Amino acid sequence: MKQKTTLLIFLFFLTSILNSLFAQNYTLELSSKNKSAISILNKIKYQKKHKDSLSIYNELNNISSYLKKIGYFSHIINNVSRDKNNFTAFFVLNKKIEEAILVFRKPPNILLKEFNIERNKITIPIGKLQETLSKFSDKLEKTGKLFSKVKLKNIRIENKNLYGTLIIEESQKRIINKVIVKGYENFPKSFVKNYFDINRTTIFNKNKLIKIEELSKNLKFAEEIKPPEVLFLKDSTLLYIYLKKKNASSFDGLVNFASKENGKLLFNGHIDLKLGNLLNTGENLNLFWNSIGEEKQEFKLSLNLPYIFGTKISPETSFSIYKQDSTFINTKFNTNINYNINNKSTLGITFSMEDSEKLINISNNNITTFSNFFLGTKYFFNIPKNDFFRNNKFSFEVNPSIGKRTSSINDSNQLKILLNTSYLLDINNRNSIFIRNNSGYLNSTNFIENELFRLGGASSIRGFNEQSIFAKNYTFFNIEYRYLTSEKSYLYTITDFGKTNTTLQNKDLLSFGLGYLFTSKNSQINLSLASKLTPLSTINLEKTQLSLNWINYF
Repeated sequence: MKQKTTLLIFLFFLTSILNSLFAQNYTLELSSKNKSAISILNKIKYQKKHKDSLSIYNELNNISSYLKKIGYFSHIINNVSRDKNNFTAFFVLNKKIEEAILVFRKPPNILLKEFNIERNKITIPIGKLQETLSKFSDKLEKTGKLFSKVKLKNIRIENKNLYGTLIIEESQKRIINKVIVKGYENFPKSFVKNYFDINRTTIFNKNKLIKIEELSKNLKFAEEIKPPEVLFLKDSTLLYIYLKKKNASSFDGLVNFASKENGKLLFNGHIDLKLGNLLNTGENLNLFWNSIGEEKQEFKLSLNLPYIFGTKISPETSFSIYKQDSTFINTKFNTNINYNINNKSTLGITFSMEDSEKLINISNNNITTFSNFFLGTKYFFNIPKNDFFRNNKFSFEVNPSIGKRTSSINDSNQLKILLNTSYLLDINNRNSIFIRNNSGYLNSTNFIENELFRLGGASSIRGFNEQSIFAKNYTFFNIEYRYLTSEKSYLYTITDFGKTNTTLQNKDLLSFGLGYLFTSKNSQINLSLASKLTPLSTINLEKTQLSLNWINYF
């Protein structure tokens, strides 16, 4: 019957091929002399309009495969008739097979555990036969047995059942014996082990290869040249990863010089220097300095060492000094011991200590000399977007900690919680919405002004002066509508709003603005205008803040 069906379709194809060179449109219809068969054929979704007879020939083969899938193994195409440009294929469906009863010849143990196989036999609804056989192959492939073969032999049909013998030829289990990085020979081995999660017992399968390609695109200090490849030798498996080192360091800075009233030199401006992967270990060394005359001065130095000593532990430490005019100066030390659960999740232990010194004696303010320490945990989760702008699709970070503050006034046990989360929603290829929330909570029996959170500026609520808002509790949202003007630039709106709880009152914060971010070969420029809006005022253009962020990569 199978030979007859194939022959009819082939003859139909040969007789129609010449006419198809000139015809514009063909219509294919399915029919049968049996009414119940017509009902079944009418339920089949298939392509009715065709440009040539070859397309009709392929569609009839697809229909035939579908009929076998749903149990009509013995169907035939009895005739194909033509009326001008209309073709009608007449089917004889014959008896439908309801179940497939398969007998295994030495079934693998991994299949016995997952599938309902009893006494080396399995009964499968005919509609799920192909799916089940594919699952057998996939299960073997996931265990590293890529070249295993699943064969169905001794097929026979009795009544409404299909009987057969299932033979599974298991291949050798493949593990990744060696990783060869082409294009970046000094690529850190700790990243091969911990970032790509490859060791001596790592099983190779298709999912692992896809995962490695995905991770290659997320590296901050290297980029993929081409997808990874595999060389299968008789007794070993070699994995080739193609990467090249890219600029992971950046500089953003502007320094001005002025003279004080006493004639001494005064420095204004900021420096943001980030040194990445200089030692080919994936490390990050950051230096930040910001000075607004004698009003505010800040210095921060931080270091991150990923996968130290080849483990999943990544220590992080920072030291900072902040001076508020002639009122107080804060010195802070942070250290985190992070454990990389996987490439998206990190769990860490945090410790910080801070000393603050009151510089002038003013009795009518809430500033005093103190010292504190906090011990806590941190959880970080992110999903990279793999776009040109190095965005995250989603990120979430929470850091609860407990500590104690000592001062000349009184001591207090304290609780601090920091939360930072963001989401980038793609509307289409050009339009997206970015939403970020940043929240902080400090619980204490009493509060000192110089221990509070400092908000305001380009990294928090835009339109407000840098670190001009002191709060014991706060939450704010940054919302941007982004329009992609090219592959390397986009326009965006600024809508920032939040709520703060100071030592005296609650404040609502709101700002609006516009921005434009564009990149060149080795630099990124972010230009924005933002203006704050209070409940008793409107937007004041004179108080609108212009922010220019020019990052150069090297």
